[in-house]
Amino acid sequence: MNRLKLAILIAVVVVMGAGRFVAMEFSPPGFYVDEAAAAANAICLKQTGRGELGTSWPLFFPAYDPYMGSFFSAPYIYPLAGWTVLFGESIRSFRLFSAFLSALSLIGIFFVGSVVGDRKTGWLCILAGAVSPWIFQFARIAWDPAILPCLIVWALYFTLRARHWWDGVAAGFLFAAAAYAYPPARAQLAFFLPILAWFRYTRFGLDRPFAAAFVSTLSLVSAPLVYATLTGEIQGRWRLLSVFSHDHLQGRYGSTSALYGWLTFAKNVVKHFSPDFLFYRGDFSARSSTKYVGLLSGLDMLALLALLAGSVRMNSKCLGFLLLCVSGYLSAVAAASFTWDWIPQAMRSLGGAPFLVLFTGTVLREAIDRFKPAASVILAVSIAFSAYFLWAFFAKYPHIDPSWFDNAVVESAKVNLPAGRWERFLAENHLYLPSGLHYYLMAYGNQTCTESAARLRDAYLISN
Repeated sequence: MNRLKLAILIAVVVVMGAGRFVAMEFSPPGFYVDEAAAAANAICLKQTGRGELGTSWPLFFPAYDPYMGSFFSAPYIYPLAGWTVLFGESIRSFRLFSAFLSALSLIGIFFVGSVVGDRKTGWLCILAGAVSPWIFQFARIAWDPAILPCLIVWALYFTLRARHWWDGVAAGFLFAAAAYAYPPARAQLAFFLPILAWFRYTRFGLDRPFAAAFVSTLSLVSAPLVYATLTGEIQGRWRLLSVFSHDHLQGRYGSTSALYGWLTFAKNVVKHFSPDFLFYRGDFSARSSTKYVGLLSGLDMLALLALLAGSVRMNSKCLGFLLLCVSGYLSAVAAASFTWDWIPQAMRSLGGAPFLVLFTGTVLREAIDRFKPAASVILAVSIAFSAYFLWAFFAKYPHIDPSWFDNAVVESAKVNLPAGRWERFLAENHLYLPSGLHYYLMAYGNQTCTESAARLRDAYLISN
């Protein structure tokens, strides 16, 4: 790849990277209740050192009337609270944090590609990450899944670099943080970490200082999460959405046999490979997809074609890493498939996104060595796809049904709360989850966490 082509590649990465940071309140429109509830917890933590329910410095952040037993994660809320100290409490600020995490993910993807291959591999991996619609989509929504790709990528980097024992500490801590950050990641890592350990062993042999540091750090940091999981403290949403939920099995099959749960799981895995999901429209939810593209970018599709054309030989030095990427992607699909609603799921399988783009970048690196015009084709496809996707995201996507992102609540807050009409705001949105309303009372009504909680109690939207 000559200097001109490298300059064009960098230009595409810069444009797509910068696109993550513009028009944050315009596309997507509104501010979904999960975003608002997470923001409320971050503001309360900053003001009081407590979550919005009053727990001091918690590991898990439940919200008022938590939506089907869900929690917000410490690896997301604590950095987010610090972010608001510097950048404020607006919708734009909260979404910019997700964009910042996505940018860190791209940098990590470059370093992982460079470690397992060479600098050309790193550049092609970051190009694949920059144009990925899957990663881009979650770079502009302010909820805790946004932190997952960043944590996984950097944990993978320290695992594969592994020059010192403290790389094991960093990798163990980051993988543990990923498990805290988003519940599906726990199942994904349970599948993936043994495969990663085997890959590292076959490539580097047994590094006892690294292994001891990794296992001890992962175990120590994960201990509270394991305890909370085993005691059922944070399992409310899992009990509701699991394919093994008795209510689900009884309603769908008329039986509570676990065999039907495994049958649903197998069907869900297959659905994650449907052409509509991968190539055409993506996720059913407009919060997870623009509906104009699937999960795969033009470069991902080009990599699949290059693979079929024989760009990767069986004796290729990158074959082991490609198989590792496949296992990382499949483990994320498996984790998402353990739930029954809105399948296939782009959000619950988000932990597979970094492995997809690393796979793409590595295959394309092999293609450049095998096929002379490959570099020009890669750049042409990346430019064409980026142009189409940016058009879809900023010209079409903002006009989706506004209810997907609760736009009416945002407009109500902007009209009523700066004028002090908080009673009217609460009356207009009395069916909305209290945590979402809590954010607007603080951000638009200029009320403190404590004052706004009292307002909600006065309006009988939360219990005393």
